[in-house]
Amino acid sequence: MKKAILLTPVLSLLLVACGDKAQDAPVTEEKLSEYKAIGTEPGWAVEIKEGEIIYSSMEATNDFTLPVQRMTKTATGWEVKGFSDQHNITLTITSGTECSDGMSDRVYADTVRTAVSGTGYLDGCGGEILSGPDTP
Repeated sequence: MKKAILLTPVLSLLLVACGDKAQDAPVTEEKLSEYKAIGTEPGWAVEIKEGEIIYSSMEATNDFTLPVQRMTKTATGWEVKGFSDQHNITLTITSGTECSDGMSDRVYADTVRTAVSGTGYLDGCGGEILSGPDTP
């Protein structure tokens, strides 16, 4: 009987040690493939496509195209950054917070705040057009 009692803890340890090692799930990084945002007062537009951020303004004095350096999925949406020696831009996209551009009567799915070098913070709208002119 003593042998059975002594072997029980040893067998338990062996079973645990021989069990399959838990495998980590592969990490898949989400990407924002294409995205458009606009703002008024002053007028500006941003387009994200093919790994680039394209910024343009109504004045066309500070327009630029930068590669996307960082793209992070956040609890509330996305943060996208691009920078170079001359320009930098950060887009903070709040998904699911409807936004009206104030001029076209369009309502967009997201609210966007853009920090642009030489311009400061610009607020606007982006993503899918939910209602307004030219919507199905």
